[in-house]
Amino acid sequence: MKIELDDTVTIAFPNKAFWAEFYQKSHDVLVERVLRHCQAVADAEDAVEEAFYKLMHKKDPEAYGDKMPHTEKAWFWALYWQARAYLSHLKDRCGVHAKYVNLVAPEFEDAFAPGHQGKAMDDDIRSRALVRALETLKAEQDISRRDLLIYVCRRSEGVPSKEVAEKFGVTANNVDVITWRVGQLVRKHGPRHFEEALRHEGCGHYKCAA
Repeated sequence: MKIELDDTVTIAFPNKAFWAEFYQKSHDVLVERVLRHCQAVADAEDAVEEAFYKLMHKKDPEAYGDKMPHTEKAWFWALYWQARAYLSHLKDRCGVHAKYVNLVAPEFEDAFAPGHQGKAMDDDIRSRALVRALETLKAEQDISRRDLLIYVCRRSEGVPSKEVAEKFGVTANNVDVITWRVGQLVRKHGPRHFEEALRHEGCGHYKCAA
């Protein structure tokens, strides 16, 4: 996959409009390049999402000093190396990732385990199964961390599409499409992943209601 990047026109410090357009233009190419340095597509996508998030929301001009990128091409490589840094620290960040999964997983309980509601089940078993189900669903369906967070913001927290769009540097229409897509995947595949997770936890006697 190729991408044409301007290396001559000077860009002022990027605004939201630039990031929204540049995300659409460069995201897939960045994932493809980063994937050369890891084995899982989900890890590459998470690395790119983290890079965009950090450069969009965590860094200001002062953070770069005299090394701030000034062209489209320079910003592309800044994102690339930020993503590579994420991968290089992935082992150290596994605790952070686990915390993120544990925080997000309960938001999917109603969709993952509808037939289990009201049944006696050990809370620890349910929690571990939900976390495992989210991880396996995420990997199987190539759902990125960003898309999961967008879904949670819209469906569980009720944040308006416009606010979510500004937070993640996409359009409100993108937010609606992502929310619909993730919702479809969760409803269709979530229960199966939850059942498989329960079997993994040694609780195969729990079955979803017909």
